[in-house]
Amino acid sequence: MKNITITLDLKSLCIGALGVFAIMSLSNFNKSDTHQQDTGEIRRYQVATGEKGTVILDTKTGKYIFEGTTIGRPRWLKGDFEELQSQEKK
Repeated sequence: MKNITITLDLKSLCIGALGVFAIMSLSNFNKSDTHQQDTGEIRRYQVATGEKGTVILDTKTGKYIFEGTTIGRPRWLKGDFEELQSQEKK
């Protein structure tokens, strides 16, 4: 039976250590943290269209703009949901 001898030189040890370090770094890299911060700005505005016009809503502040059409000309009217609720309570 032959004896198995394992020889390990410094070059192989360094390459192995760098390989383990690279694999651990890549496995701990989490891109979802930066994605969650950007999501609020990406989905901030919602648009709804209908027969009477178009509404663009800022979901963060509650403000909106409404396209009200007059004779031949579109015009944009600004509004705020908080103002509407305070007027309804009075």
